[in-house]
This record gives sequence, structure tokens and C-alpha cells, in this order.
Amino acid sequence: MTDSAAGSMPAVEGSATETRFALLDHNATALAVRLELCAGATERLDLLYYIFREDDSGRVIADALMAAADRNVKVRLLLDDLDASGRESSLGRLDIHPNLEVRLFNPFRWRGLLRPLALLRDRGRLTRRMHAKALVADGRLAVVGGRNIGDEYFAPEAEMAFADVDVLLAGGLAGQVESSFERYWASPWSKPLSELRARRVAIEATRRARGRMARAPLHQDPAAVLARDSQAKVLLQRIREGTWPDLPGDGRVFADMPEKVEHGAEAAEGYFDEVLQHLVAAAETEVLIMTPYLVPTAAGMAFIHELRRRGLRIRILTNSLAATDVVAVHAGYRRYRKALLQAGVELYEYRPTGYWGRRLRRLIRGAHLRASLHAKTLVVDDELVMIGSANLDPRSIRLNVELGVLIESRPLAAEIRTCFEEAIAPSNAWRVVLERGREHWQRASERHEPEAGWGRRLLARLLGLLPLEGQL
Repeated sequence: MTDSAAGSMPAVEGSATETRFALLDHNATALAVRLELCAGATERLDLLYYIFREDDSGRVIADALMAAADRNVKVRLLLDDLDASGRESSLGRLDIHPNLEVRLFNPFRWRGLLRPLALLRDRGRLTRRMHAKALVADGRLAVVGGRNIGDEYFAPEAEMAFADVDVLLAGGLAGQVESSFERYWASPWSKPLSELRARRVAIEATRRARGRMARAPLHQDPAAVLARDSQAKVLLQRIREGTWPDLPGDGRVFADMPEKVEHGAEAAEGYFDEVLQHLVAAAETEVLIMTPYLVPTAAGMAFIHELRRRGLRIRILTNSLAATDVVAVHAGYRRYRKALLQAGVELYEYRPTGYWGRRLRRLIRGAHLRASLHAKTLVVDDELVMIGSANLDPRSIRLNVELGVLIESRPLAAEIRTCFEEAIAPSNAWRVVLERGREHWQRASERHEPEAGWGRRLLARLLGLLPLEGQL
């Protein structure tokens, strides 16, 4: 990419900032880094998540937040209400701490048993969610990417694990992430948990639960909960010494305005669409894409045709029907698969026992894990990288609030390219090609949607008949 093209990067959230980066493509390391940031914070911790499970990983991180609050660190946790609704009592265990506040984004007005009525009464609220994911420690270090909080993202012993990617930021860009968090936290769509009626009933119960809760050691080594992950131990030590992350580069945050969730808002198309179009329009040779959910729409197909007309090589890795966790989205993708191949896109579908799945099985002896692709990354010309929460589908572009980082760093791009090349190897993904005008999965024993089973294939076909594209 030329210097002029790089200099024309859109000012999405502040100006370009020199930062240091580290790619977190290993699930156990991603959990270890989050725990280390919680343990090392001295002033404030800000967390922004779509999902925060009450499983082993969620409890470990919740305990780390409580330990930080006990040290007089100001902790703020902002969760989307779609996953949090109905869990006011358990979240109240955190919110009751004087140094820890929980808020819910775009909450449903009616709680508890009345929630189904709220969904029927306000369907627009149901479809517009805060999908962003970030953790910021003291405004100096931040983790941004595709992972929520839960066992399936860190895979202690999850039955289905997500193969995902985050990036650790150190420097000015972490401050930009914090600024985006402040905007979401202060918005009228962010409501304190203490104001929600169902939570008030549970305050005394959660106060008693807080008193009974067994407290973990204040500075417990996070690596102790991460099976046999020696890589995590080395990287954690480097964080403590201030020598990691160490990949240089410049970057900007892209963040949708919170108003995007308002039905009919002018912000119906967010920053992600603008940044994506700029990135790919500036490309000169090649675009690499990893996305779990791929529904390009007619506008996206026109964009791809233009790139191919300019001679660009486009390679995309997405989930196979056997690996996806959302069959409805795969049904939307199937309608475009042949058109993508006809346009000259090199298309790969992730196998549920592929690259990340094999790595997880090595970590957990005797486990029989299946993995689903969840990474959301894009690399342009081995120089520009986009990592964040947004998928390549109408929901991320037009409905959900998304957040990510746009990075200019050849070393980071090289690491993601290595990950991509390994992930699309024949043992890890099927390449889909056209043979005599029909889709064919290379090295697969089945002719249609390998390893998916007839029930899944039938469901995908039936869902593909429904007019759901705008919600995918």
C-alpha cells in the first residue's frame, strides 16, 4: 500500500496513534491476559461485553473483578441486556460492591416473567443490540476482539469451543477504546442495574451471598487456572515486566455510536461499513477475511465484483454448516456461495475438528472438542489489519453496536496471515469450488455440506426460504 493511501485512513475515533500490539489467537492465553489485566489494575477497569456467562470462566473473571474492587479499583461492567436479562440477582452480587457498578445496555422495560410480553411489544429493541467487546485497564492496556466471557471462548472444557482472535493494545489506542466505553456508559441507553425493578427484590439475597462467597487469594497467578499453557505463563511475565506487547504499529478505533440501536436512527449504517469500504477500496493486491457469519448482500456482491475487476485476490474463511453455531445465518450465506465462487473468490469453510480444535485438544488431555470459527479479522496487502466484534453480515453493519481497531502493522499482519494459512490447510478447512456449475467441497467424502447431517442440511434449506436476510 502506498503512503498516500495509508495516510487517507478515516478518522474514526480520534487521530492515528502509535501503539504496541499482540495477537491473542490462543484461547487459554486470551483468558490469562484478561485475568492479568484485572490483577494488575490500580485505578480503574472498564468492561464492555455482549455475553458474560455464569460458567467457570465467567466466575473466575467475576472473582478477579471483585478482588480488584476490594483493592479500591473502580470497576465498571456494561453488558447487553439480551443475555443479562433475568440474571439481575447474580449480577447484583457484583453490583452490590461499593467500587463495582453494573449497567445494562438497551434493557427491556419489563423484567422477569413479563419479559416475553416485552419482546412482543418492542421487537425493534430485540433486534438492535450492543455487540461490542472490550476490556480496558487503567486506560493503558486494552483487549479488543471477538471473544465474549464464557467457557466456549476460553475452552477450559467446553463441548463446543470458539476459535477466536483478540488483540492486546498498549499505548494511546487503549485510551481511544476507553473513550468509546465512556460514550456507551454515559448514553441514555445504558441503565444502572440498581434502577431495574427485578434487581431491587434480590438485593438482600445477593448481600448475603456476597458474605458467604469464598474469596480467592488476591493476587492468584492467572496461569494456574489455564491447564498446561506454558505460553501464557511466559507472556504474563512479560506483561508484568512491561516488555509485552511488542509489535509496533499505528491504529485507530472504530466504534458505532450508541444511537445506532434507536429504531429508525440516522446511524443505521455504522462506522464499520465506512471503515470496511475504505480498507478494501485502498487494497492493491490481496484481501484475507476470517468471519464466522458471511452474508454479503447484493451491495456487498457488487463491491466484490469491483475488487475482482481491479485484479485483487480475495480469500475468505467462514464456517461450514457442520461448524456454525447459527444455522439461520448459514442459510443466508448459502444463497451467495455460488455467486462468490463465480466472482472468483477463493472460499474456505472451517471444519469443526480443524486447526484451533486440534490445538485445544492438545491442551486438554482426553477432551473431544468441536470448534466453531468466531474470529472477525481482515488483512489488506499484508499491512492493514482490522480486528473487532463485527461480522460481515447485515446485522453488524446496520443493527448492532460494534467496536474494533484498524491497525497499520506489517508484523501483526504477518502473524494473522500465518494463522489464516494454517487454518485453511486441507486438514482444517474445506475449499469450496465449482465443478460443472455445482458447488464441490474438496477432500470431503460427501457431496453436499460435509459432516453436517441430513437434519442440519434440511433445516438450512427451510430457513433459506424465509425472508430473514435483514436480521442475519
